[in-house]
Amino acid sequence: MSAATPEQLAVSRGLPLRRWAADLARRWNAGSQAVFVLHGDVFDLFPVPDEKGIGWAPLKAFLSRRLFPDRGTLLFYDISDGLTFGSRDMQTRFFEWLAVYDTVENTDFHRSGPPREFTKLAPLLRRFFLRASEEKGERRGVTLIIDFPEKIVPATEESGASADERISLVTILKWATSYDVRALDVAVILVTESAAELHADLLQNPHVAQVAIDLPDEEDRRRFIESKFVADVAGGRPLAEWCDLSAEDLARRTAGLALVRVQNLIAEAVRNGGRVTGDYVSQAKRRLIEDYCQGMVRFKDPKPGLTLDRVATHTAAKARMRELAWLLRNGKTDVVERGVLLPGRVGVGKSFLVDCFASECGLPVLEMGEFRSKWVGDTERQQMRILMTIRALGPVVVVVDEADAVLGTRQADGDSGVSSRVFAAFAAHIGDSTLRGRELWIAMTSRPDLLSIDMKRQGRFGLCVPLFPAQGPDDVLDLVRVIAKTKSLALDETELAWARDEMGTRPLTGSDVDAILTRAKERAVLALRDDDVRVEDLRDAVASFIDPLDGDLLLLQELAAVLACSDRRFLPEAYRDADRTELAARFAILKMRAGAR
Repeated sequence: MSAATPEQLAVSRGLPLRRWAADLARRWNAGSQAVFVLHGDVFDLFPVPDEKGIGWAPLKAFLSRRLFPDRGTLLFYDISDGLTFGSRDMQTRFFEWLAVYDTVENTDFHRSGPPREFTKLAPLLRRFFLRASEEKGERRGVTLIIDFPEKIVPATEESGASADERISLVTILKWATSYDVRALDVAVILVTESAAELHADLLQNPHVAQVAIDLPDEEDRRRFIESKFVADVAGGRPLAEWCDLSAEDLARRTAGLALVRVQNLIAEAVRNGGRVTGDYVSQAKRRLIEDYCQGMVRFKDPKPGLTLDRVATHTAAKARMRELAWLLRNGKTDVVERGVLLPGRVGVGKSFLVDCFASECGLPVLEMGEFRSKWVGDTERQQMRILMTIRALGPVVVVVDEADAVLGTRQADGDSGVSSRVFAAFAAHIGDSTLRGRELWIAMTSRPDLLSIDMKRQGRFGLCVPLFPAQGPDDVLDLVRVIAKTKSLALDETELAWARDEMGTRPLTGSDVDAILTRAKERAVLALRDDDVRVEDLRDAVASFIDPLDGDLLLLQELAAVLACSDRRFLPEAYRDADRTELAARFAILKMRAGAR
């Protein structure tokens, strides 16, 4: 095929090619595939040569002026604008051929314009491909770039596809599998943000190549920040006049952002009379990432004074998380786990442990929420955005609450395969060993048994650190001391001794103790004693406290955490040397009862 090699492109244009562009150029020059799916960061800015040196333009301009500057004919199509052309000369030559076509076929397209509907346009294009192949020299070769192809061949079930969608799918598949199309030096590029929105038959065809556009890396962002393009955004002023950071520092701090969002970040500050400071970049970056992911992720802010010292009772878990925090702070990333599973019954303090870890690890902490949507394609698109952002943002800690629901399973559950595709994408990403040290995933769940076994293997969430309620009077006393300090309650030795003796006989969690102390403080306030909580207040609060949760379900969750544990040192003494076969049998009985309710 008549495209320059990546090395020739880099030398001839004086611009280094990003990895995805070099990948596309190599596959293009191999000549073994005619249809390409370009997906990912497709709405970004890309470097292109212009009369002033290097400019930045949308993907369409990059493909035209950077990757395929010498193609004989460049055609662009989307269902809104129909067929457009890479240059006026290309349009003129196409309409000259169209006049001849009209004469032969008794049509009038050279006056009315080619059909806008893809199913009507495709036969005409096939005839044009044959004609263009006869051109010699600079006019040889045709590239058709289709924007928003998911509107033409969407990911729908066969029974739900319209006749036009089926015809369009078959047309593109015939182009992909046709030796004649490849021999004619013709290629078709489908440009979409999420490949999962395209029909599965298209993606699974071995004659269709997929190329992912990742978010820009630090070098791409630095080159963009130092460019004349950004200088023009800043009114022609040099960087030092509007930014407190060097270009290298600003590029590092904007990890996870597309170039168009870096432009937005700078323009918003400079054109409103402000400066780009470290604090501004941190706040704006978080907002832009959360907006891009449509609120499906949020950053956990380190809380002043909140460390793992504030965690009560979970001695072994606290020590292990502190080791991980030390490794991350000191750059010992080659030995950091890929994922940590934190199981435990509800109210045991999983979220609080993660909050304390977030304040100690020294890395940005991103919490991922439920991103599934009832609309076709939205779930996969949201997942793609989240994973692409996480990959570019690293090093980062990713927190997943209710992990058994968010990560999904291999089961399709009657949702046209969405759940299994989501699970497969997560499994592939979390299992990518090249990301070790750049991403630490922490999954929290009260039902680790519902988490797929594929996720619990070594290399994914292989480190399982279960959390348990208080195991005796000393643990309860520890909880009371820590939570009372948080609530600014000055309990004396009399109240603490009473709490140890009277509350220590119950397997309380941190949320239980928090509720009891809140009720005791409420009684003191109503008695006009403010924070002066006395034994009688505690006695009344404990006497009235009822845990409304089902005891069997709580035991089910606790046994699930025990059975998922990867190191017996994390287990309380009651379970450390227990027969796992017997525990599994008890768990199976409880699970059967829970399912029967």
